[in-house]
Amino acid sequence: MLVKKDNLSRPCLPPKLSQSSKLLYLLPLWILLLGGGLVSCGNVGQFSKHTIEIGDRNVNVTKIGDIQPDRQANTVVYLHGKVANLAPFLSAGAYQLQDATGKIWVLTNQTLPNVGDEVAIEGQLQFQSIPISGQEFGEVYVQEQQLLERKAERAQVPLFKPFLTN
Repeated sequence: MLVKKDNLSRPCLPPKLSQSSKLLYLLPLWILLLGGGLVSCGNVGQFSKHTIEIGDRNVNVTKIGDIQPDRQANTVVYLHGKVANLAPFLSAGAYQLQDATGKIWVLTNQTLPNVGDEVAIEGQLQFQSIPISGQEFGEVYVQEQQLLERKAERAQVPLFKPFLTN
């Protein structure tokens, strides 16, 4: 049985091109890719930090998801987020701070905030090395230097209160 081939079944390919014609053919694609890459690289700084006003000053807040595990981490950072968990100790405590990009533990010598509170802090990144069988399972955490702002979570009031009948 013979199968008839028609022009509709073949993909649309450019005719054989010379080397210089191939370059001219691909030039718009390269310009588009290069231009898009340059524009996106120019905005990287805007996405990794945002500015909030605390008191009379503006500070650049680091997104928690942008913090990388680093043994040399002694950088001062400003963080903003909600308290997700607490870990009270005898003379100090820790709380887990969460923003839209991730979570990190914060050690403090001050009174612990409540779960759900929104806080802004200044802190120093620390790295705790945990080597196990030649592999590194270290963890980055923040040593709180100053609590800059704290907004207590609003107590949720029920919209409907059922009446109790005897």
